[in-house]
Amino acid sequence: MFEFRFADKLQIEQLLPGLFRILHSNMSIIAPTDNSYDEDYRIWSSYMIPAIKKVQRQIVLMYVEGKLVGYFQYYINLDTNSLMMEEIQIGKEFQGIGIFSAFYKWLVKQLPKNVKCVEAYANKKNLKSQGILKHLGLVKLGENKNGNSFYYKGKYVDLLNKYS
Repeated sequence: MFEFRFADKLQIEQLLPGLFRILHSNMSIIAPTDNSYDEDYRIWSSYMIPAIKKVQRQIVLMYVEGKLVGYFQYYINLDTNSLMMEEIQIGKEFQGIGIFSAFYKWLVKQLPKNVKCVEAYANKKNLKSQGILKHLGLVKLGENKNGNSFYYKGKYVDLLNKYS
């Protein structure tokens, strides 16, 4: 039922509209920007295209019966052996059907064995994301520079044990 695939970085520009559609539908209510959809897309894609070119950054596409329903963007910091969970978005109509757990069971098999910790940021208005990070074993340790998101960190072994 569920399928997870690494995005082809050479095809990222073709994938961005579908990814943004999911992101926008989830986040426009939680953290509205007061921009038009097109303006938000232009801004978002302008930093996504160069960001995805970094070797250690990946996007995993989530499919249900062949339909793109979500994605997960992450970065492996080789200097600190940490997994930075940058973005997870699942379309509203596909939340609560088990894709999240199935994804993490798949993900832990793909990651390097030397990962030590997990990090993430969650928008202060996004209580659901904060709850998910706590559920994954991460602890709130601070906030980002502009103060709109909390910083979370946890042990990778806890995530591994939960989903292995």
